[in-house]
Amino acid sequence: MGVQVTPAPVIVLHIAGTGRSGSTLFGSLLGQLGDCFDVGELGYLWDRGLRQDGRCGCGSPVRTCPVWQPILREVFGPAGPSEAEVARLAVLHRATARGRDVATLWLRGRIQSESPEYRDILARLIRAAASVSGRRVVVDSTKPVSYGRLLDDLPGIELRVIHLVRDPRAVAWSWLRHKPGTGADTMSTRPALTTAIMWNLGNLAAMGSWAGDPRRYLLIRYEDLIGDPARWLRAAAALAGVDADELPLVGDSTVKMSPTHTVAGNVARHQSGEIELRLDTEWSRALPRAQRVLVECATYPLRNRYGYGRAR
Repeated sequence: MGVQVTPAPVIVLHIAGTGRSGSTLFGSLLGQLGDCFDVGELGYLWDRGLRQDGRCGCGSPVRTCPVWQPILREVFGPAGPSEAEVARLAVLHRATARGRDVATLWLRGRIQSESPEYRDILARLIRAAASVSGRRVVVDSTKPVSYGRLLDDLPGIELRVIHLVRDPRAVAWSWLRHKPGTGADTMSTRPALTTAIMWNLGNLAAMGSWAGDPRRYLLIRYEDLIGDPARWLRAAAALAGVDADELPLVGDSTVKMSPTHTVAGNVARHQSGEIELRLDTEWSRALPRAQRVLVECATYPLRNRYGYGRAR
């Protein structure tokens, strides 16, 4: 009998934190590296990608994308997932987000006991994504920390966490604005106080879950990423153990983006070509003073811990 070789684990580079923190952009940048495959917000494949017939980052419907079709066939067989399976998996994913952004130790046990079916499907899906793409690292920007804790338990998966933080006032303004997008790419709005609470909980949960292990956790501020993308792309690549000799940069602040195969995320994931990285400071002028003060008070002192002092 021959010796059975255990396949090398797939590394998942999980972008954790809260929504509207720049994870779609960062994931797309990482997906330009030679050994990384950016799947976008993989947890929403079932609902936004398949049930709502959403578009892949490449522009094709996810169901007919030349990359996602073989991935789904590898997991579900030649016919791919049935409508009933998709509906069931969408429900199971929502169960992983019920404790969204709450840093409690019981999350791991609850997810294991309530979602064994989802754990199995998700592990197989990630391994298939790595196999079909030929990449060793899968970049997943599904934000709920409870989902990240689920990834941490998957067989054959090694988790690395990028904790991406953005100024809560910029995040609040992003959630207040109506942004273009149709169908699965429609971007919802949220009150400023809700955003502030979720910003606190999401960042505390990410920090509490993984910051104790610097070998697999890296904190990056979105503003620093935009200011020095080369530095932070290399730092993220080092965390995942991939080569970053060739960065998708044209000069210091312009990136050259090839189409990605992201199944969900910010509508900006459909952009390709040369894109200038600029820090959006519209919030400093447009966010109403009452809303700004509310967010500043609600996010203190964590906001100061991350270097976001009171704006003038």
